[in-house]
Amino acid sequence: MTIDSLLDACEVVLHEQGEPQSSYWLASQVMEMKLWRASEADVRDALRKDIAKLGQSSRFVALPDGEWGLRSWGEDK
Repeated sequence: MTIDSLLDACEVVLHEQGEPQSSYWLASQVMEMKLWRASEADVRDALRKDIAKLGQSSRFVALPDGEWGLRSWGEDK
């Protein structure tokens, strides 16, 4: 997968981890993996805006306790 945006970087990290994560954890991982430079607020805002803009078409879902996951995980069940 080509990393063209912060959202792409979050998707890569979530795929690799295989379970929902907090925006803090996502931000630390995208930085550690050198995928993208982003703060926790950047990650949270990007994910929220993507979901608000695309709704059910977004590749992400907001979960309880401030965690984020991939919509495709729900489709696998």
